[in-house]
Amino acid sequence: MTRPPKARQRILDAARYLVESRGAGHLTFDELARVSGVTRGGITYHFPTKEDLLRGLVAADLAQWESAAIPKEGPDLVSLCPRSASVLGQLQCHLSEDEAHKRFVSGMLSAAMVDTSLLQPIREHQQREFADWSWDEADLRRYLVLAASEGLFWQDIFNLAPLPAEARPRFKALLEQLLLDWSGPVEKPSPQIDTPPIRE
Repeated sequence: MTRPPKARQRILDAARYLVESRGAGHLTFDELARVSGVTRGGITYHFPTKEDLLRGLVAADLAQWESAAIPKEGPDLVSLCPRSASVLGQLQCHLSEDEAHKRFVSGMLSAAMVDTSLLQPIREHQQREFADWSWDEADLRRYLVLAASEGLFWQDIFNLAPLPAEARPRFKALLEQLLLDWSGPVEKPSPQIDTPPIRE
């Protein structure tokens, strides 16, 4: 008996919908079979355990994030080095109005707290993303911009952001401008040279 085409993707799409609407704690194979239209046996063929399913969801979300984090607008992209362009793409994702992604992250939080191994693909992504950073002044500035955008993302997740909606576009533009301004070569301060006073 052959599996229905794209059954795995249908399972992941349905599981994501359930996590977004009810949270990972309420995700069951019976409910997933009902929503996806894939039999329970078909689900366990692709994802033998709920943990495998949650890992699959995290991996799919990470792949979607990597695809979305390619900068599409903003500062002069031609002038940005690849590292700054990557930060710009992540900044734009963090500050997007993608409510579905925020609901998904919120829905996965409790599962990730119980089983921290679910975050392993994200840890590995971070290791790859920052492997060649030298953490010089330019990298620290890039990271500052990235950390500011991540901070607002997490404030949004917990509904704690004091930034009013009308100020968000200005905040995003400010971070993008800082990234652009800081993406040029960082000048090192010239050493102070003590010169003897001029005698007349």
